[in-house]
Order: sequence, then structure tokens, then C-alpha cells
Amino acid sequence: MRSRFSMLALILAMAIAIPVLATAAHPGHDHKVMGVILSFEDGQVKLKTTDGKELTFAVTPETKFLREKEPGDAADLKAGMRIVANVGNGEEPLKAKEIEYAAPATGGPR
Repeated sequence: MRSRFSMLALILAMAIAIPVLATAAHPGHDHKVMGVILSFEDGQVKLKTTDGKELTFAVTPETKFLREKEPGDAADLKAGMRIVANVGNGEEPLKAKEIEYAAPATGGPR
């Protein structure tokens, strides 16, 4: 009976410890935000995120742009576009490492 209790206690301790260790294993991971561009001026993107919050981050010369998985350009970004931005480790001031977006829809039939 005592050995069963010890085994149960060990399993419980491992069940608690493994998620804690896994979380500590990758600090500083990149954060991605999704949303709609409210404005893009002076190297700053103001974004309305999918949860309704407003977020501003910088676009730097190191920022990569991906338009449908192909190289893109900052000049493509316009208010109203949906984007996914990698803002690095999430520490202020936020700087975009990469911005992914789709080509704007053409005026074809709906």
C-alpha cells in the first residue's frame, strides 16, 4: 500500500514538473500578432489586433516583408490590410522582424 502511494506521489510530482520545465526551456520566443492596419506612417504600424486592442510597432530596415510567401515591400502596406507581424520577444519598443500579408483583392466579381 505504501509503495502504491509513493508511486502515485511520484507520478503527480512529474505531472506538475514537466509543464513547468517545458515552459522554462524556451524563454525569449518570438511573438506574432494578427490584425488590420489602422495606419502606417513614419515607420510605425498601428494595428487593431484580432482581440480588438490597438498595438503600435516599428518597421526597421531589417524588417522582412512576405507577400503570399514571396518577398514583398513596405510600400505595399496600406490601412485596412490584414497582416501577421512577428514582433520579436515582445519587449517594448516593439520592432517588426517580419510582416506577412496577402496581395490586395482585385475588383473581380463577388
